[in-house]
Amino acid sequence: MNVHAPIVAASTLERFHLIEDGVVILRSKGVYRQAKVYHRGSDVFATWGAGLIKLGPRSDTTHMNVSWDGVEADGVVCDRVGGQPRYVGAGQ
Repeated sequence: MNVHAPIVAASTLERFHLIEDGVVILRSKGVYRQAKVYHRGSDVFATWGAGLIKLGPRSDTTHMNVSWDGVEADGVVCDRVGGQPRYVGAGQ
């Protein structure tokens, strides 16, 4: 049986978008680095290696050995201290 991933029409596929001049400080095993910031819908991501990792609440990310210390990007907000950053749109 041949199983294929579903085909999604290009108009409905939510893509990653670079947030111009956005930066996030990432920490892994005591090493800090500055990375570019992207959004996909309201979710916020940072570059890591050849891919992207999602920023979560309490400095968590989708990579178990990486945390984030701060994010500065137009349109990214946290509702409370320790909250998950989310993209609400540029100029917000």
